[in-house]
Amino acid sequence: MRHKIGIFGSAEEFDKSLIIKVKELGKLLGQKKVIVITGAASGFPYIASYEAFKNGAEIWGYSYEQNIENIRKRMPDHDLSIYKKLTYIPRSFSFASDIQVSKKYRNVISTANCDAGIIISGRWGSLNEFTNLYDMGKIIGVLTGTGGIADELPKLSQKISKKSKAKILFNDSPAELVKGVLHELSEKT
Repeated sequence: MRHKIGIFGSAEEFDKSLIIKVKELGKLLGQKKVIVITGAASGFPYIASYEAFKNGAEIWGYSYEQNIENIRKRMPDHDLSIYKKLTYIPRSFSFASDIQVSKKYRNVISTANCDAGIIISGRWGSLNEFTNLYDMGKIIGVLTGTGGIADELPKLSQKISKKSKAKILFNDSPAELVKGVLHELSEKT
């Protein structure tokens, strides 16, 4: 069984000096031949998934758009051929024309479809993905040292507790984080 691991994090306004670390994470996931799930957006999730694709991973994208043409318009420089599977917002969804609501719809669907998730940096949307993963009892890897919400989650998780089957791993090493997430996944199966 191939594990499905979501990559969630900063799509915009991220620290470009962290790209090497993000690429390393993607490469490691690719070498493990996992299925990588993303929000079919830009930034750290795209960088990691592109690297994972180059190294053997299958990539599934869950977009907040309604079709591939809209994704191409939004991200003309991105290679969309990396996606083995692209899932869009249904046109019948009551809020399909509201991009903010569609992003949250995408977050729920993408986090529900992964076995584990990894948070890299991130802002409010990544916090939403983290809380989805937590409430769904998933394994969550947090790549610390990447700024944003990823560096706030260790403190927040100590202050805010809620019963969950989720397992949270914090590590600033992509290799150790991937190793830990895969170990936890093997323990669950």
